Amino acid sequence: MVLMMALALSAVSCLSGAAVRPDRLYPPAPQPLGPQQVSTLSGYVQFVDDKDVSSLSGYFELLPGCHVIGTPSRGWAPYGKSGTVAPTGRLTFALPMRAGHQYRIEVRTGVVPMWRITVKGYESDLRGNKTREFEPTTSPKDIEACKEEAARFLSAAQ
Repeated sequence: MVLMMALALSAVSCLSGAAVRPDRLYPPAPQPLGPQQVSTLSGYVQFVDDKDVSSLSGYFELLPGCHVIGTPSRGWAPYGKSGTVAPTGRLTFALPMRAGHQYRIEVRTGVVPMWRITVKGYESDLRGNKTREFEPTTSPKDIEACKEEAARFLSAAQ
């Protein structure tokens, strides 16, 4: 129930443009960082860098870099006029998060060719344009690749 509420609030805030205050998952800064300096994360998220965040709002700010995201084992996805509980198992995503970008983990269901569940990560710029898609990790090499990519864009930004 809590997960469904968090997802619903997250979806409503995205659609309505409501000013939902994100939970900051980085050390306190003397001044609040602006949206072009942080990455935001929302959606089907239970763990961020091994920290259980399920009791928080479901909308997070992180510093740019590689972040390892863990999903809950069961999720909610829209289906028809109601929703369905989808047994996804815990999935892990390694996201090389960039400043000024938004990240969302989504559960989707489909009925063609037969009922199936997909979970993907999406990156968008500040205007809402989708720029990348991410599949769940399949090995520790995916996390290493994420760290290498993040190190490249962090050093280029300096």
